[in-house]
Amino acid sequence: MEFDDNDNLDQHNGDFVEIYSRNAVLWFSILADPLIGGILLIINLWVAGYKKAIAPVVIFLLAFEGVETYGEYWFTNNYKLTANVLSLNDLLYLGIFKALQILGGLALAFYFYKKSFPKRTITRAVSFGHWPSPCLYYLRCRVTV
Repeated sequence: MEFDDNDNLDQHNGDFVEIYSRNAVLWFSILADPLIGGILLIINLWVAGYKKAIAPVVIFLLAFEGVETYGEYWFTNNYKLTANVLSLNDLLYLGIFKALQILGGLALAFYFYKKSFPKRTITRAVSFGHWPSPCLYYLRCRVTV
């Protein structure tokens, strides 16, 4: 029994670039943090060779994290958050910042991703095979801060 060394993707002479899908960027942004989705998008842009498109994503991520951090600071100083009992203020806090994460994920997936990778571009999105690296990098950055 012989194995064929030819992969079907190599028939296109390297036209394909393995990138994370738009759904991966969106769901990592919503479920974890837009910073993780942004890191996935930056990896996509780097691998695809769109190095000039990385700067606007980084600026968006820094501005978004700044607004989110300021909002957390303002909210915790103006409203009493309880550690023992879940109150209405806690639910409001969670709802506001989950809505911010959803907005950040939508901006990354449907503005920046769509702007850099239009439909006419032939891309092959990989599954979650390489997701631990950006997640661990994010956790390392969060722990050191």
